[in-house]
Amino acid sequence: MQLKYIFQRIGQFIFLVFLVNLVGYIGSSYMTADTMVWYHQLPASFLTPPDYIFGIVWSFLLFLQAIAAFLVWGRATPRYFVLQLALNMLWSFSFFGLRNPTAALVVVIFFILALIMNIRTFGRELKVAGWLIIPTLLWALFALYLNSVVVFS
Repeated sequence: MQLKYIFQRIGQFIFLVFLVNLVGYIGSSYMTADTMVWYHQLPASFLTPPDYIFGIVWSFLLFLQAIAAFLVWGRATPRYFVLQLALNMLWSFSFFGLRNPTAALVVVIFFILALIMNIRTFGRELKVAGWLIIPTLLWALFALYLNSVVVFS
């Protein structure tokens, strides 16, 4: 392999890790002390994990997404990957920024659909890339349940 190619791939990976971390940072920026007080007053499922778990899980899931995108870089269209990242941020904005769990419920449904499409798109190019998105889909389904409890309780 040429050294230029290796540095190019390293740069792509760094960019993707930066991108998903930016998404995580923007999403978490809506979780201020004030919004967390509001959040803790909402109805919650007995399955709702402690607050710190969300940051740990999302950090791991976003890193898996960066790896998946890196593996198919230049081979698979990134439109569903970009869409899922945008919807991820929109959910945080809807739920915490707007304090609108109903709008967030609609967003999480579209987020799940974008994840499914991204799994298919990445998986067509490289199966492992599709598989790396599945944990995010499972977490999003759990988020759908948690969000539904808030909306329908």
